[in-house]
Amino acid sequence: MSSDLSTHSYKVVVVGSSGVGKTAIVQHLISGNFREESQPTIGVEFKSYSLQTDGESIKLQIWDTAGQERFRSVSKAYFRNALGAILVFDLTNRQSFDELNVWFNDLSTLCAPNAYIILIGNKVDLEEDRQIVESEANAFAQRYDLIYLETSAKNGNNVEEAFVRLGKEIYRKVKSGDIKAAKPQSKKITEEDENNNDNGGKKGCC
Repeated sequence: MSSDLSTHSYKVVVVGSSGVGKTAIVQHLISGNFREESQPTIGVEFKSYSLQTDGESIKLQIWDTAGQERFRSVSKAYFRNALGAILVFDLTNRQSFDELNVWFNDLSTLCAPNAYIILIGNKVDLEEDRQIVESEANAFAQRYDLIYLETSAKNGNNVEEAFVRLGKEIYRKVKSGDIKAAKPQSKKITEEDENNNDNGGKKGCC
C-alpha cells in the first residue's frame, strides 16, 4: 500500500518533572530551534511529527505535558490511551531522577497496555553539572525494560533519534498486536487539536 494512502497516527506523551526540558526537546524536534529561557508549560501543548518506516507514513500526535504538581491532574488526563511516551529527567537534577518512579507508575496505569516508553536523560551538554551517571540511569531503564538515551535540547543530540525510534517501535507493536490502538474519543476534539497545532498548539488549564 502506498504511504500516500496509509498514514498511521499515534498518540504519544512527553512526561517528566518541571524544568527537565520537555518543551525544549519537542521544540527542537519540530523547528530545530532552542530557546534558553522558556515559561513552564501550563496544562499541555500539542504538536505533530511525521516519519517513515517500512514504506509507511507515521504521524506522532505529541502531547507535551506540564510537570508542575499543580497541573498534575490535567497532565495525567492526557496519558489515557497514549501508545507511547518519552519519559524525561534532567541529568543535572537529582530530584527529577528520583521522581521517575512516580511518573512511570502514572504512565503504566493510564497509557494503553504495552505502550512503548523511552527514557531520556536531558541536558547532556551540561556534563560538568551532571548528577546522574549513565550507569545509574541504565539501571533504572533495565529495571522497567526501557530504552535509555541521553539528549541535549540545546544542540539536538539524540532528540530526533528518540522520536523516530518511538514511532517505529509503536508501529511494529501495533502491527504485531502487542499494542491495541484505541479509536479517538472525540472526532471534534481531534480536529480542534489539529487546528491548535497549526497555531502553535497550546492548551491551557482553565
